[in-house]
Amino acid sequence: MTDHAKANSLSRRQFLRLTGMAAGAVALAACAPSAAPAGQDAAGDAGEAAAGQVTISWWNGYSTPTVQEVAPKIISDFEAMHPNIKIEYEITGGPPGGGNMTEVMLSRIAAGNPPDTVTLFDSPAQYGALGALTAIDDLMGGAQLAKPDAFYEGVLNTCKWQGSTYGLPASAAASAMFYNTDKFAEKGIAMTRENFPTTWDELRALSDQFTVLENGEIVQAGYMPPWAATWLYPVWSALNGSQIFDAANTVYTVNSAENVGWVDYWAKWLDESYGGDFEKINIAAGNWADAYPPSSAFTNEMSAMLVDGGWIMTDVEMPFQWEIAKLPYGPSGTKTASGFWPNWFAMPKGGAAPAEAFLFIEYFCTQGWETWYRSIPDTPAWKGASRDVVTQGLIDKFGEERALDLHRFFLDYLADAAPMWNSPINNFASDTLAAAITEVLGKVKGAQEAMDEAQALIQARLEETLNAA
Repeated sequence: MTDHAKANSLSRRQFLRLTGMAAGAVALAACAPSAAPAGQDAAGDAGEAAAGQVTISWWNGYSTPTVQEVAPKIISDFEAMHPNIKIEYEITGGPPGGGNMTEVMLSRIAAGNPPDTVTLFDSPAQYGALGALTAIDDLMGGAQLAKPDAFYEGVLNTCKWQGSTYGLPASAAASAMFYNTDKFAEKGIAMTRENFPTTWDELRALSDQFTVLENGEIVQAGYMPPWAATWLYPVWSALNGSQIFDAANTVYTVNSAENVGWVDYWAKWLDESYGGDFEKINIAAGNWADAYPPSSAFTNEMSAMLVDGGWIMTDVEMPFQWEIAKLPYGPSGTKTASGFWPNWFAMPKGGAAPAEAFLFIEYFCTQGWETWYRSIPDTPAWKGASRDVVTQGLIDKFGEERALDLHRFFLDYLADAAPMWNSPINNFASDTLAAAITEVLGKVKGAQEAMDEAQALIQARLEETLNAA
């Protein structure tokens, strides 16, 4: 699994218990040194950025051998371009001296001596809403590469809160439908990206052609709705014409008619195609939601289709031929949508050298990320990334022609990104929604009742969090 996937799963568990601390850090951080003056040209010549050499710190959660090789190369290239800036860092997966990176970072922000830059595995929108990060809009306005329109809009929105931008997205690994073409061939089904189902009804009809139940047990599945893939909930909402969180109006829309309809659609699909026993379905194959062995139904060839992120193309050995396609939309939807799982760079509130820090995160998230992407399949969020630069591991596995085709598919699909990762309580909302959906699929509650209750809990937590900040 990539650092991207591992780091995100870790931070999800940690962030909830740190939210209260973050809110407390805000009041203290307000007394910390101020950011760069409005209108400062952060992307000007390095010699104009500071008198003499400036040392800035970068804290990060990356620690794999590949990252230990790639990150120093990116930093070396940056320092060669900006000889007056020195990057102080270590590749340990945490802060200097050890400890939980988020916890130590927030403590340092509160004390007024934060790191200059940090890699985040939860969105800048979450930290920005709590006042823990420096807004960079003025710096972006004078940038050479990281201008406001330089990134895919939906991905950059994960860095925004109430009109201000609090970080830059480095990666935006998109999701897609993966399907086992060997199984399709066995059924005599000729399938291409172009003729893949465009609606949920068509997808379900296709799925049913593969599904086999024996004495109520699932022997084979076509496609199983991915209730456990909580990061994709905003995508399913978008596919059915809605959204989970309305950032413009600071309100959740969990119980919209379209979202209730989406969850109800899943419940009927499980009842009518898979016997409706949610507990038994959960036990049957172990994991319907992703491709990672040993328990993946898709990798074990128990299901014919799966929605997952593009990183599985190099992360996972799939012992069959496969292809990808865009996601179909629901009865209330009108178009496809994709999900994405980013990594972000930001500047904690109170950093001593914001102009130089911005130059660093700007480079890492643009030209530097091309270097990263050659080794690690985290799709660039920067629209200026070359369409001809592709992960070497993808070329090694599939040849240059197919590797480029896959790379360009995921780049282009980012234009259809659903609104996601854009709430100050993203993780709480995701967990609460997952619990509600489980109640519906387990026949504890109806879709409307469960989503109404989830809406009330989530909106209340949002208002509590914003009031505390």
